[in-house]
Amino acid sequence: MLDVKHYLEIYKLRKEMMEKGITNPLPEAKKVINEIVSKLSKMSLGEKIDLHFKGGKYIMMDSNEKIIVTFPNLGDN
Repeated sequence: MLDVKHYLEIYKLRKEMMEKGITNPLPEAKKVINEIVSKLSKMSLGEKIDLHFKGGKYIMMDSNEKIIVTFPNLGDN
């Protein structure tokens, strides 16, 4: 299990790349990236975050098992 700081750094970088036009993810992915940055920015950097795979989707949850975001299914991988 990793912490808020880990994921926040990753998704802030992804958001920055998106805003600069370096990447151009699907609209659904853009929405999730913005949502993750917004929600994680309000959390304690040391709080643990866990990813679960349920019902065919990945779910990011905090240490109290509260859902932060559910990732959309963007393909048939």
